[in-house]
Order: sequence, then structure tokens, then C-alpha cells
Amino acid sequence: MRRPIIAAGLLAAAAVLGACSSEGPQPAPTSPPAEHGSYAHCLSEHGVPAAPGPMVGPPSGVDEQTWQDATEACSTLAPGPS
Repeated sequence: MRRPIIAAGLLAAAAVLGACSSEGPQPAPTSPPAEHGSYAHCLSEHGVPAAPGPMVGPPSGVDEQTWQDATEACSTLAPGPS
């Protein structure tokens, strides 16, 4: 009589563990996904790497034309007054 109870308990435990372990840990994203509408992500897609803090001009290593093209392409995502 004990064997069916133990077997049922083991099956239930296996079902719970199987449901909980269907996905492993997910790595942290290195940049925001495009669907979030991030200004920084848009700039990086147009050749301007993310710089720490607010950007007032092109970051080091980015030429003026690339900066202008990127800011124009991403202008709808730029922060500013509402």
C-alpha cells in the first residue's frame, strides 16, 4: 500500500519540477531592445556609441556628419520637453 503513495508523490514532484525548470536563467541585455524606443539604442544603430551621461555633441571618435545624421534619424525618440 505504501508503494502507490510514494510513486504518486514522486510523479507529482517530478511534474512540479519539470514545470519550474522549463527555462534557464536569461542573460542580462547589453543594450535596450529596439522596441523600447530608446534614443541611445537608435543612436548606436546609426553609428554613435553610447556615452556616459547626456550627450551635447558627438562623443569622442564620432565625426560631425555621422552625429548629425544619427540625431536627425532618431529625433522622434530624443528626450525633451513634452
